Amino acid sequence: MMSYLPLIFTGTLFVVQADSRVARNRTKLEANTDSYHLGIEPSRSQTNLTLGSEACPGGYSLVGAKCPMFVTFIAQPYSEARQFCHAAKGELTAITTATDFKNLVDYINANDFTSGDFWLDGTDEATEGVWVTSSGEAVPLGTPFWAAFGLSQQPDYVNGKKHCLFLPPAWFFYMGNNPCSAVKNFICEATNQTQTKATSAALAPFGPSAVSSRVTCPILFVEVGGLCMMFVTWEEETWEDARQACAGASSDLLAITDIEVLRAVYLFIHANSLSGHTFWLGGSDMASEGTWVYTTGEPVPMGTPFWGLNDMSAPSQEPNGGTSENCLAIGIFYNFRDYSCGSRFNPLCVYTG
Repeated sequence: MMSYLPLIFTGTLFVVQADSRVARNRTKLEANTDSYHLGIEPSRSQTNLTLGSEACPGGYSLVGAKCPMFVTFIAQPYSEARQFCHAAKGELTAITTATDFKNLVDYINANDFTSGDFWLDGTDEATEGVWVTSSGEAVPLGTPFWAAFGLSQQPDYVNGKKHCLFLPPAWFFYMGNNPCSAVKNFICEATNQTQTKATSAALAPFGPSAVSSRVTCPILFVEVGGLCMMFVTWEEETWEDARQACAGASSDLLAITDIEVLRAVYLFIHANSLSGHTFWLGGSDMASEGTWVYTTGEPVPMGTPFWGLNDMSAPSQEPNGGTSENCLAIGIFYNFRDYSCGSRFNPLCVYTG
């Protein structure tokens, strides 16, 4: 029996958050044949998310199209965390699309849930290196999901003992793997009452791709994520020269503002054996240090899940090059990194017509 179960009884359960605030809600949840009340205060914002919504049952919040519950008031090993979620008529939350991942990370940061690690639904206990959720769906690997530190990317398989999926704040809430016996906070998920869950297009071993419409592209361009792109692998240019090279083909350096497009680019690069190349994108902070914008005038998205990490022992997040690295490129693991604009990389162009 889990250590917290004696606290559950028919009545009201007062749950204390890390900052000692107490939420006293009267949301009814059923565990097996016993019913109990679970009070949760999951947010520091003014919105009371514990009362549920039309889409989510009581205790759960609507985040994008999903209904998570951020359990920050108790920490458990992986299996006990799952049992808690089951008692709350849910399961550990499963992340299988880039959009769901971005929504979750944005919500965590907006609500300041940044003090502890979170278990997610995913293990490779059955087969080392084959990550699946409790429902059997593939856990997507690679960018933009898993933490990437310069020359290495999670998951790692040191000693073969890290079989459970988690989100650590020390890694800016990118995914990592940890021993299932570790004690962590966790995120439960209930079924969205108003939306049928879309079927993921699993592309093992990388998981679902971006959803894109069918488009017809000019010669030398290929459709990726609903856009016509040209991967100029036969020429390496400075950032400015790369812009000119794209302009000569009625295009511009690619501006990525949608996380599904970044995922689609990553999958295309790996599927077509282009992973030895580094590609310029259209972003820079040359006009104002620290203010990253694309040549289109759109702001470059910052933070997780776009920008990569450095130094696993003392993690920091890109961009970190200051005034000496003012141009945006993707390479190695294909998350965002800043480089000297004089570096010579391959242009990645998007057709503008």
